[in-house]
Amino acid sequence: MGRQEQPLDAGDGPLVLFALELRELRRQAGSPPYRQLAARTNYSASTLAEAAAGRRLPSDGVLAAFVTACGGDPVEWEHRRIRTHRLITQPPTVVRPVAAGDAVLSAEPPVAAGDAVLSAEPPVVAEDAVPSAEPPVRAADRTSVDPAPADVRSARRRAPRRQPAVLRRVLGSAVAVLFALTFGVCVPGDSAAPGTLTALTVQVPLREAARWLHPGTDIPAQYRELITEAGTGCPEPEITPALIAAMLKAESGFDPNLSDPANDEYGIARWTPRVLRHYLPVGRQDTVPTPPFTAEDSILAMGRMLCAIAPELRGVQGDPALNLAAAYRTATWVVRNHDEARLAALKPYLNEVSDNLRRYRPAPGPDVRP
Repeated sequence: MGRQEQPLDAGDGPLVLFALELRELRRQAGSPPYRQLAARTNYSASTLAEAAAGRRLPSDGVLAAFVTACGGDPVEWEHRRIRTHRLITQPPTVVRPVAAGDAVLSAEPPVAAGDAVLSAEPPVVAEDAVPSAEPPVRAADRTSVDPAPADVRSARRRAPRRQPAVLRRVLGSAVAVLFALTFGVCVPGDSAAPGTLTALTVQVPLREAARWLHPGTDIPAQYRELITEAGTGCPEPEITPALIAAMLKAESGFDPNLSDPANDEYGIARWTPRVLRHYLPVGRQDTVPTPPFTAEDSILAMGRMLCAIAPELRGVQGDPALNLAAAYRTATWVVRNHDEARLAALKPYLNEVSDNLRRYRPAPGPDVRP
């Protein structure tokens, strides 16, 4: 008889809660011994047991093996893992109040710790894995989860002399907008997956969208601003408005009313409700949303998800943008493990995304990301 698992308390935080949910999945599968689960996977019994021990998050490959062996949905559980990783690595937000008289000219807006946190994910190591186990996720340069502490100091500047009130308001608004565009669209808090967009509030003018999307294409005008927001709020270079647009075209043909109950997919980005919840704004992730989904929720959530999974695909052979599109349709471990059968089934979709990308990319310019 195997050793009994150590009891866990759900009140000890998201990591422990995740482990308890994994244990519950195993219980619903009939509580098979870990040795029996190991026989169904490429991982040892001790590695699978560690996944539900509540000490660390399992890698995506270990989690997929555990969940699949227990009859669960590995794609849904991958997104649970990403959300849990975000929750346990998000540093506290630092708020530095600015006196009303200072306005924007005399003090930069405080940079909350979360604003700089779309950063490096530490290796998630599954111990005692067999030699065929995939390598741990490589630490990212900027984007994913668990960054180095952010410098949240507010640098104060002295104005040579006090400008007229009207000028102060105009300049202050300009600086505030610039700050929001630079910092306010990218934090890892509970509103998005690691290294992802927050609930974007800064509207991108159509003239700005023209820098990122080729004019004269079939991208609907009413979605260009949202697509530009979703594709420019993440520092991962392969995530661009052109990629967002290319995927939306392949997913739904830009149809916001798409409904595919047989596959449980809805809206312009073909979201599955239980997956979409993890990429909605803060305060809306505790409940599985009910379709129909708005184009705004769907498009911005696509940007958040791509930004969340991009660090897990670094170093994987192939086109980084198409790897992201493949992972969006399946899961990161499918792309990282080069699952030939699943990737072969995606070939028509990826070919369409690739063709769309060529059409939607703007002509190269000095201000446009390649």
